[in-house]
Amino acid sequence: MDDEEPLQYFSPMPPGPPPPIQISMAEAQETPGEDEEENRATKGSLKGSLPMKFNGDRKMAKKFLNDFKTYKFLNRKNETMKIPANCVALALTFIKGEHIQDWAHEMMKNMEDRLESTLNPMLETNEYHWDYFEDAFRDAFTDTSEREDTDNKLQNLHMKEGNLDQYIAEFN
Repeated sequence: MDDEEPLQYFSPMPPGPPPPIQISMAEAQETPGEDEEENRATKGSLKGSLPMKFNGDRKMAKKFLNDFKTYKFLNRKNETMKIPANCVALALTFIKGEHIQDWAHEMMKNMEDRLESTLNPMLETNEYHWDYFEDAFRDAFTDTSEREDTDNKLQNLHMKEGNLDQYIAEFN
């Protein structure tokens, strides 16, 4: 018991500014950590292949919408894609063409009216913006002959040269 040192009591330090953090130049030049990469992903450029421009061709409408939704999902953590009004505006930038520009302009005007309404302004974060765009796009550009085209392909489908894999791939 004699070998034990007596307990020492310290008085608490008065509150004050925290000591400055010192960092060496080597630490400052290290590769970014997960937090920094996450920050860059949310504020930086978008990832993935851009959807093809849509020019009003009804046969390409479904592909455009699916490609854009994939692009939107891939970048879902990005600030631009977190805001439905921005997603609509971005999608409209891929809609180009002489016969479709009026539709795209009208979509943008409708969204601006909802955002700037004096009676009941809608927040840009409201999912209604994207839902409205998606429904209006489908209404305007659905390929009405898709079912007939598929039926015709199915009626004319024949296995060639005994290649079952090719036949099944085309059938699907």
